[in-house]
Amino acid sequence: AALGKAREQDSFIIDLSDVPPQPPIPKSAGRIKEGASKYTGVTFHKRTEKWQAKIHIDGKQRHIGSYENEEAAAADYAR
Repeated sequence: AALGKAREQDSFIIDLSDVPPQPPIPKSAGRIKEGASKYTGVTFHKRTEKWQAKIHIDGKQRHIGSYENEEAAAADYAR
């Protein structure tokens, strides 16, 4: 019966414009794979060729943004 219904997606927006930039959070040395980010919460998306910052909140993965470089993604994740 619920197959025809469109799923509602919860919007999750936090304004961080007044939060000062924080230093990136490095991963532990043993956790860095070749080609992976050296920062927590940052991954490289091959199709778009951009770095992405993601965070887990209440068991759900939330996309923070896409960036041209790894450091910018890490800086936004650290906020």
